[in-house]
Amino acid sequence: MKSKLQLLKDIAEFLNEETDRSTMIHGALKLLIDYSEFDTGWIFFINSEGQHELSAHYRLPPSLEKEQYHHLCDGKCWCVNKYNNRELKTATNIFVCSRLEKARMEYPEENKGITHHATVPLISGEESFGLLNVASPYREQFTQDELDLLESVAFQIGSTLKRIELTTQEQENMIIRERQRLARDLHDSVNQMLFSIGITSHAAKTLEDQGKVQDAFQSIEHTSKHAMKEMKALIWQLKPIGLENGIIDAVEKYADILDLKITVQVDGFYNVSDRVEIGLYRVIQESLNNIRKHSGTHAARIEMVAGTDALEVTIEDDGTGFEMEEGKGYSYGLANMRERIHKLGGSFDIISKKGEGTKVVVSVPVKE
Repeated sequence: MKSKLQLLKDIAEFLNEETDRSTMIHGALKLLIDYSEFDTGWIFFINSEGQHELSAHYRLPPSLEKEQYHHLCDGKCWCVNKYNNRELKTATNIFVCSRLEKARMEYPEENKGITHHATVPLISGEESFGLLNVASPYREQFTQDELDLLESVAFQIGSTLKRIELTTQEQENMIIRERQRLARDLHDSVNQMLFSIGITSHAAKTLEDQGKVQDAFQSIEHTSKHAMKEMKALIWQLKPIGLENGIIDAVEKYADILDLKITVQVDGFYNVSDRVEIGLYRVIQESLNNIRKHSGTHAARIEMVAGTDALEVTIEDDGTGFEMEEGKGYSYGLANMRERIHKLGGSFDIISKKGEGTKVVVSVPVKE
């Protein structure tokens, strides 16, 4: 048995690390039951139409597990009705539970003395997600101190559910923004080249001069090859083939696709998580893409310096550079890179001046 403060601290630390909704509610419920006076518990998620779903349970008596949790899953009950009527705001003792009563009557020898329970809504601000219910053998009601503990845990779970929901939405927004960027790139590059090929082909049909016809076919061949490279680069951005062999291998292969000559220097040994490696790779990828499109050069230098606490990566070119206030043409890409690095807990800087090249400096913590 843990003290109330210690249990709340342990649950808070557990919830702070969890990003998966199912794992989170099962883990939090287990911690609560294992280290408190409560002996069993279950969580209902309730949708906007008032329909409840048994989402987690721990140490249920056999009577409640019968027939695929029939007594918990089917029918209505007092606490769900109160929740749907927005009349349940705090932790409450339930003195008459139709679910427990029906299970007890049907399986009188298998309810392990569970006849009553307490309930509390899972809330975050004005938003509600469902109910957390707990019970103990031969307990008809719980003390105010126990209800306060239950309410505190429910609040923590509700806040975590909201955080996970917002994180999921942000990830979905990032995917949408990435798709929009790729759509813009497709329109600005491949689509324009295909349009050029179409115009040139149409014009070539009317030409009689064999020399001009030959020039038209050469132009079509050159443009189609360029379009294929652009398409290959965009596909590579979607699927980082080669990252399984390490970030340097992947970067070198991507540079080949872009026709960029790069030099890579690594100082020290680095060991970062897959999440950090993928984030870094995306930023280097975007930087190389910018160099090819905007710098007017076909060469770049990449330097990686592994420190005790951080890995610093510099991507540099000697191209045309730009004044920072004039860099709005590709500000979305820069903002996207900055956002990626900030999500990893790192820093992102870009240094550029017209005629003096561009340097992107990224630093990410070695340990997340």
